Amino acid sequence: MVHIKLKNVNKIFQPDVQVLNDINLEIKDKEFMVLVGPSGCGKSTCLNIIAGLEYVTDGKVFFDDADVTYLPPKERKVAMVFQSYALYPHMNVRENMGFALKLSKIDKKEINRRVEEAAKLLGISELLDRKPGELSGGQRQRVALGRSIVRNPTVFLFDEPLSNLDAKLRIQMRGEIIKLQRKLQITQVYVTHDQVEAMSMADRISILFEGKFQQIGTPSEVYNKPANKFVAGFIGSPSMNFWDASFNATKIIFGVQEYQLPSELAQKLDDERVEEMILGIRPEHIKITPTAHDNSYEVELTVVEFLGAETIVTFEFPDGISGMISAPGFYESKMGDKSYISFPSEKIHIFNKETEINLIHKY
Repeated sequence: MVHIKLKNVNKIFQPDVQVLNDINLEIKDKEFMVLVGPSGCGKSTCLNIIAGLEYVTDGKVFFDDADVTYLPPKERKVAMVFQSYALYPHMNVRENMGFALKLSKIDKKEINRRVEEAAKLLGISELLDRKPGELSGGQRQRVALGRSIVRNPTVFLFDEPLSNLDAKLRIQMRGEIIKLQRKLQITQVYVTHDQVEAMSMADRISILFEGKFQQIGTPSEVYNKPANKFVAGFIGSPSMNFWDASFNATKIIFGVQEYQLPSELAQKLDDERVEEMILGIRPEHIKITPTAHDNSYEVELTVVEFLGAETIVTFEFPDGISGMISAPGFYESKMGDKSYISFPSEKIHIFNKETEINLIHKY
């Protein structure tokens, strides 16, 4: 298979729009790498550069030790699956899956063998004689995957392939793509704006924002040790709570509230010599009870949303600062009630207000 390396890659669209800014990325052999970020961050451009559909303005692209920076797509042995299925409506599934092989003048028996093997792998053998118009969205996406598999690529590239599917089918297809990766053992690069897809599928995640990688790491690393405020806010749903804060000796002060830091953490912040900061904690890490408990704050509940597996609670401190909690199961309370919350010290995050870098977990 292939180890991919992007070295000091820049991409500028005329006249002066810089989409990728001196990025470096290594994708290991057989790794499932997910590129994630908001719309316009440069993730699809990065994927197109790997595919050879776009060329760099500056920098290099390597497949193993071979420089493929200006190599055309057909010579890179990559297969790409797009958001749109791009199936020929007048051809049946068998013809759609084998069309690229036919253009390459591969023997008809070999084409049929590859198509039938891929169809069996994807569970669509009974659909080979149907036209795309007779298929569901999930079936069409499997056909698009099969069309790529028959080419025996060394790299699989996915550009938001599940965006057109409904929520239930997206979950099912996520599982199918993960199983496919385990069976084929091919280097895969997957682009999405959906952080849930990224967290559930990736071996590692590369988080892009404004043309730069903000953090590259495993799902656990980017969730538990976000490099900066952007990563902390982008990964996780509901998003992390953030409050402007200041550091005073051993305490963090946010609004009129004070948070007593463990001595080791207080020493770390003292060494940083940063006074203005941002306190962050994920909604699911806040402890909430109807009665006071150790180091708890009294809050008023302003919105209570029961979602089945969890209850989303919006609250306000006495000084009007608001936040959000994700409580497991059913939290038996209603709007206007008083409750008590606390923050486990091992779950808080503190960011430099100016640079937004995580002062506790440095990347």
